[in-house]
Amino acid sequence: MIFEWKKWIKNPKNMILIGFALLSVFVSLTNLYYKNLGADQAVFDHLKAINDEIDPPQGYTGPKGNYKLLLLLDENEELSSNKAQELQTNLVDIIYLLEDEHTAQLEKKWLEKTKIQTERLTLQQKYLDLGGEPWRNESNIAEQLAHNQWLLDRKIPMTNLDIGQQGFYFVYYLLDHWMNFLIVIMIGLFFFDFLTSEYERKNYLFMAVQPITNKRFFQRKYVLAVSVFIGGLTMLLVLGFIVASVVHGTGSLMYPITIYQGTTFKLIPLWNFLLQAISLQLLFILFAISLLLLLSKWLKNALEVLGLFLVSMFVPVILEALFSKIHAISVSLPFFYMNTYSKVAEISGSFSTSYFIQLVVLVSWNLILVLIWRLNWRKKE
Repeated sequence: MIFEWKKWIKNPKNMILIGFALLSVFVSLTNLYYKNLGADQAVFDHLKAINDEIDPPQGYTGPKGNYKLLLLLDENEELSSNKAQELQTNLVDIIYLLEDEHTAQLEKKWLEKTKIQTERLTLQQKYLDLGGEPWRNESNIAEQLAHNQWLLDRKIPMTNLDIGQQGFYFVYYLLDHWMNFLIVIMIGLFFFDFLTSEYERKNYLFMAVQPITNKRFFQRKYVLAVSVFIGGLTMLLVLGFIVASVVHGTGSLMYPITIYQGTTFKLIPLWNFLLQAISLQLLFILFAISLLLLLSKWLKNALEVLGLFLVSMFVPVILEALFSKIHAISVSLPFFYMNTYSKVAEISGSFSTSYFIQLVVLVSWNLILVLIWRLNWRKKE
């Protein structure tokens, strides 16, 4: 193993890739920093859009349908009924809450913002229940209310996970971005020549006279590749967590993640989501590395291996995006697990059931590759 490690780490290409991986952590932190700079403006724009649905500017004489307050007035510019009076009171209360919510955002009073937003969303839902016009700039109100109640019950500050800078949220951000096409490309670039170099440099002639079996030789390659990749990925995540936590705090592993199940949704804590998504991704990584080394054993040419590996991984995903029918079988094939986040709770209406089905699928495909490896060793012997 030490001998294999020294050969791998001395490859200049691998050192450059490791450098880029380390740099990507700090680039991601910088990217989040600039995204957060615009967060206050994004909140203001959203709240202003809701306000502009309700309250017409002074002296407005255009169509009533553009503003919810005008819709309540009859031809004499008076409220048409008691229901209209109730709707007007509701809308005016929402306008005041929009101002309070923006102030809480600017002052970074996150728990207070959650309370105000919850009250505002409750009034918006009440407006709809009373027969008011649908909101153009606010959707998924029931989901947001459930999310906010979760935060209030546990006294967790509100944040946007997509741009969260705290430790746990940054790990979520890294996984959400790395566990897609990038991770497959990195596996290919790190190891496309890991086994083929033995053939290209004719090292296999030297190995043939050594007291080591082909099985043992390939096992060492596989174990080292898995150890290097998963170990390196873990180190990068730990580095990102430490740096983000020192600067912005750790965040909360109890932060709610929304899992969509058909027309319904379910909230689960961040730790649960990460645990299940990471476990599926690790199984996918094992499959990808095993497949890459198997192709290397068959083709014995580095560029051919890299090309066929990337094609076999990316083409099914591209086809899935183009043809909806393929989506129905994507859960049963390993090539579609580059982004496990999109697979979580995708099969059935039960989050746990979906996870275990996908776990069985990925374990099965890893075992299939193990069987193929064993058959190849037997033929060689």
